[in-house]
Amino acid sequence: MLIFTVLFPVIAVSLLGYLSISWRWFTVADSETLSRLTFRLLIPCLLFVSVSRSQIDAGESLEFLTAYYVVVLFIYVLGVVLSGLFFKYQPEEQSVFAMGCAYSNTTIVGIPVIAQALGEEGLVPLFFIISIQNLVLFTIGTIAAERTHLSAGSVIAALRRLLTQLLGSPITASLIAGLIVNIAGIPIWGPAFASVELLSEAAIPASLFVLGMSLKQYRLRSQIAPAALMTAINILLLPLLVWFSMFQVFEINEQWARAGVLAAAMPVGISAYVFANRYNTGHGAAAAGSLLSSLVAVFTLSLVLILLQ
Repeated sequence: MLIFTVLFPVIAVSLLGYLSISWRWFTVADSETLSRLTFRLLIPCLLFVSVSRSQIDAGESLEFLTAYYVVVLFIYVLGVVLSGLFFKYQPEEQSVFAMGCAYSNTTIVGIPVIAQALGEEGLVPLFFIISIQNLVLFTIGTIAAERTHLSAGSVIAALRRLLTQLLGSPITASLIAGLIVNIAGIPIWGPAFASVELLSEAAIPASLFVLGMSLKQYRLRSQIAPAALMTAINILLLPLLVWFSMFQVFEINEQWARAGVLAAAMPVGISAYVFANRYNTGHGAAAAGSLLSSLVAVFTLSLVLILLQ
């Protein structure tokens, strides 16, 4: 019942976005305008706020993060390989598919589930995961998507081009700015930060609404196979490998290891769709995978909670 209660708002807001297009409350042009507002302003505000105020303690968390992100990066590479093999995706679309495989919804779903299952102590390792999740996956995702360009010309010129694109993206720029503010301890005028924080609070519901609106624009029947594979990798294989890494390979504190496994068992994160919007490809698979995994996770998360206890 807990899992259903947590996932219901995610599904409901996405469904509302879908119905708003189906019932012609909004047009496709309205959807594109809302999408630009969400991904060029609201999401960057959310990323800046979350990264700038996260407590990043490299000492205590290094082994835990290594155990978690070694698996995440393996899953990302696996997603790139399988999407190219089975669906003949090009690099940018492969990168979007892999993002859906490796990126778990650790915020909207992860925070309430882990808080209820493990208590406040379980939130500490979760926040370590969240603090660098976008930075790690968006960086590796950009490299994977741009890898064909990186092989042409001089390495220095290619890296300069990649850096220019990274800094030119509102999403990446917000991550870098948040990290600089965090590490350097740069003070921000309270009312100014509160304004950015206010905008950030609209990012998640707006993203879910836009995701639902996008479902109407794509032929979901053609996305069933990639969505099913993405879901299987994300909520079955990823937590299984994280469990093996945490409990069998690394000597991770049991409470932290449980939090890591639960974080990995969350459904596909909305950031997979955010990343698809960045490259204007793979929207259908990312949206369908996010929705399908949220539905299936009602059962798989319940099973993981039972097994961990």
